[in-house]
Amino acid sequence: MTLFPSKSDSVPSRSQALQCVPKRNDTIHWEELDDGSILFTYPLPLSPFFLALYKRFGKNRGGSPTRKLQLDKLGSHVWQQIDGKRSVKEIIYNFSKSHNITVQEAEHAVTAFLKSLGQRELIALH
Repeated sequence: MTLFPSKSDSVPSRSQALQCVPKRNDTIHWEELDDGSILFTYPLPLSPFFLALYKRFGKNRGGSPTRKLQLDKLGSHVWQQIDGKRSVKEIIYNFSKSHNITVQEAEHAVTAFLKSLGQRELIALH
């Protein structure tokens, strides 16, 4: 047993990562706009200190600050594929076929996009 596990201990392998199933964060508000793009409104994560400052001195003096994010056509297509049942591998395959690109190109684009959604806490991988 090591006292300080290395980062590589917690990082899944490529094949394990592709088998993960992304799930949407149910607490995030999103809507599909007329042009087919997706618009998110989600809370901006702040430490308790900065949240107290925001509530005291912010524009609306209450609640939590929110952020908006509008996806382009490609991002919106991936978002529509996230249903809690499809694996990352299936989403990549569907993306490559619908946009006529190689699976390797789709894998690079989709995984980077999913990582960005995960960092914003819009999705989680199971």
